[in-house]
Amino acid sequence: MRGFVFVLLFAVHFDVFSVYTFLSWERIGVVSSAETFVALAGIVVGIVFGRKMRVDGLRACVRPMLSRALDLYKANLIVILLIGVLRYQPWLEMAEVTSFTDPYTGRVYPLYPLLSEGVWKLLLDAALLRCGPHQFQVIGLYVVLFLLSPLVLYCIDRRKTLWLSAASVALYTCNFLLPETVPGTAELRLTGAQFEYAFPLAAWQLLYVHAVIAGVFKEQIVEYLSRASTRWLVWLSVALTAAFLVFTLNHPMDKFPPWAQLRLLDDQQFLDLYQRFFLKHNLGPGRLLNEVVLFISGFALLTVCWRPIERALGWFLIPLGSASLYVFTVHVFLVLLVDNTPLGESTHFLVNSLLHTGLLLLVWWAVKREWLFRWVPH
Repeated sequence: MRGFVFVLLFAVHFDVFSVYTFLSWERIGVVSSAETFVALAGIVVGIVFGRKMRVDGLRACVRPMLSRALDLYKANLIVILLIGVLRYQPWLEMAEVTSFTDPYTGRVYPLYPLLSEGVWKLLLDAALLRCGPHQFQVIGLYVVLFLLSPLVLYCIDRRKTLWLSAASVALYTCNFLLPETVPGTAELRLTGAQFEYAFPLAAWQLLYVHAVIAGVFKEQIVEYLSRASTRWLVWLSVALTAAFLVFTLNHPMDKFPPWAQLRLLDDQQFLDLYQRFFLKHNLGPGRLLNEVVLFISGFALLTVCWRPIERALGWFLIPLGSASLYVFTVHVFLVLLVDNTPLGESTHFLVNSLLHTGLLLLVWWAVKREWLFRWVPH
């Protein structure tokens, strides 16, 4: 699942229109790669450390989780500083990794301090995760979530799961209902880090906390959904997944040709619903529901059809998913590389499709060869 999400991620971060774009840009539901990565991270933490907690106790889980948070912080800091130093090379085009252009408004947001502000300003902002390429900033969210993971497991271990869930929902609801001074920017930015503009902790913790809970109780959840009396929940999830897919195909994005769009809703109807229930930065409730039912449907599909899917795609997707931090790190510098060639502005569909395919295969090859594994976290 994580390997598949990387395919979607590459199609978004290498922003040229190709065959892969028909899978990404919220084409298979009103979800993005970010929600799925965060949910998968939480589920894996719940499965691995939930088992360890039952066998060795909570204390044995704390050190490796904090160590993971430190590793993620160091990786984030190194990427931020490397990109920050590369800005001093006048022959490099850096805009793609040092600024963010809102695809809907066209407004450009700088992501780094000005060069005139000096190195110390860069070092301070980097240490506090207040700057960095937008393609990598979700890792800052991971740092904080992993720091909170011992508390999440503590509540589960003490049989306070319902209290944990209630507190998580309350914080999410407070963030969702609080009026935004700047539309599209959460009022509650608890850490002051840059990632909070795209992934405010008050909202995104809800997805992670409940993913950890789902991971800890994975066997019970799977057993419950496998019963004949409750299997209708799986079919309901499949039906809702299909309904969200039909809904999102009504999105009036100029990027897609008319034949790839539905017109069951007029543009304003769709945008009104999207603004109310499906915004990404605050994880609208419709987006959350879509993520849940898509996960259940995807897991059911992989369960039933694992052998043919694994035989057809496992050779490619599993290595990418297994070395996720490596792939995430390397892809930032590939974005910079491509943007400094004519390919970064290509409008040729076939060329763009070959570019996305080539980049994915290049990273897959690097993972299989463990290229720079000694230096790049993986």
